[in-house]
Amino acid sequence: MLFFLACVAAGVGLLILFSAGEGAGLWLGITAGGFLMLGGAIGGRWGRGQVARGVQAPRLTTTGLMVLGLCALAGIMLVWRPSVGAGLPMVPFLLCMAIAALLMVPVGLMGDNADRRRD
Repeated sequence: MLFFLACVAAGVGLLILFSAGEGAGLWLGITAGGFLMLGGAIGGRWGRGQVARGVQAPRLTTTGLMVLGLCALAGIMLVWRPSVGAGLPMVPFLLCMAIAALLMVPVGLMGDNADRRRD
């Protein structure tokens, strides 16, 4: 469920960025967000990956922490040079991406240890 919620948060972030607050890429954002949510639901439940198998995914945890760090750096850059994100809704986008990254960390830590499952 957390994996699906992380995909939803990332999908909402893409929708916000693609629509750019004006609706210019609204249908592209809706389509990309929808496919991301659908792929997260199917892949997280019936996929062949570590999340679907109930095994710990340390790379997913590392990726979540890296994305969280990149969101923090982008936030610092926006405070330092506000013109960087001029015309784009960067704050809501970065918040959605940070929420998705925070949800990926516990998803990667949950599950059985992969070394014990090998028989």
